[in-house]
Amino acid sequence: MQGQSNVESLCRLERQFRYEDSIKFIRKQVEKYEELVKEHAEKMERVRRNNEEAEQLRKEADIVKRK
Repeated sequence: MQGQSNVESLCRLERQFRYEDSIKFIRKQVEKYEELVKEHAEKMERVRRNNEEAEQLRKEADIVKRK
């Protein structure tokens, strides 16, 4: 039956294309979410490092004040 089409095969093709479009859409959403999570983790790491640096500077300032 190659080369012939009927309602059933056309419906199957239509569902398949919709399914593939859905997969592409979901994949893009997942990639965007992963990117946002990575950016958030990087920001949190910067905040942590900045807090550590600020604490170290406070300690050094206290030492200088005592002298």
